[in-house]
Amino acid sequence: MAMQQTGSRPPRRRRPTGDGTRNPLVALVIALPVAALLAYAFGGWHQFALQANTMVQMMSH
Repeated sequence: MAMQQTGSRPPRRRRPTGDGTRNPLVALVIALPVAALLAYAFGGWHQFALQANTMVQMMSH
């Protein structure tokens, strides 16, 4: 005997996902603009540039 579902909503179906993994470049494209926006909004961009400049100076010596 088949089970019947109660309620008005149809059963949820999962969409096919291929092999189930996401390309890392897709994650990078999603994350970089958000990270840049947050760094700019909270003043972290200046600190990042300062630290990067310091590292470049240390490596060049």
